[in-house]
Amino acid sequence: MDNGWKIVRILILVLYCQSTSANTVLVVASENFSESYAENVKVSGSVLVASYITGSFSKASPDQLHLYVPNHVPEINLIISSIDGKYTADVLLSLEKSQTGWLQLKLPTAYKKEYAKYLPNELVAFAFTDSEDIFGNYVQEVFPTSWGKPLNSHLKFYMNSAGGNPNITFKEQSGDVVVLDCKEIDAEFTRVFNHVCELGKHGIIKSSIITFSPEYESSGKNYIIWPANE
Repeated sequence: MDNGWKIVRILILVLYCQSTSANTVLVVASENFSESYAENVKVSGSVLVASYITGSFSKASPDQLHLYVPNHVPEINLIISSIDGKYTADVLLSLEKSQTGWLQLKLPTAYKKEYAKYLPNELVAFAFTDSEDIFGNYVQEVFPTSWGKPLNSHLKFYMNSAGGNPNITFKEQSGDVVVLDCKEIDAEFTRVFNHVCELGKHGIIKSSIITFSPEYESSGKNYIIWPANE
């Protein structure tokens, strides 16, 4: 093979690797972002279902919130909440058709120092869009996030429950129904979320309906959960 063609092939390969590994960086506009921080908090709201993947950062960072979007979605809402209830933020993200896969968000926060106080599992993002299930019922589609580039594809879910046996229920690809207990979070303050649910060996490879319940016999609430397949 001619050396010139070898060089061209190498250059094409390098450019392809760069384009597939690079993240799309989105700077969130201030008009689509609101936040609050208070040192003294007595009562807080509750996070619904935050889907999280372990990322490369050991602390939360407003410039390193990564979000996985498998297919084009015009708008995604994010609710960012700290476990102690001191910090909360709302984000409205408008996406173009080309903005799919892993997206890196830069948040226009006034509390960068406060972000650095939280471990990744202490400041979580509930990323969702409004949708319908196959029966036409309202449901939220939930997308995974991570602080820093994701290190794997293992999903964890953070939720708040006053029930005695919080659990998740879903169907595996084989059709078998799986019920998994959620673990109580051992922390001094768990005002916003107090349990973590993990799929363990029961990973999902496509969007799946997962029911989050406070008790074994309760009806619970359904969410469409998206995995990260990149």
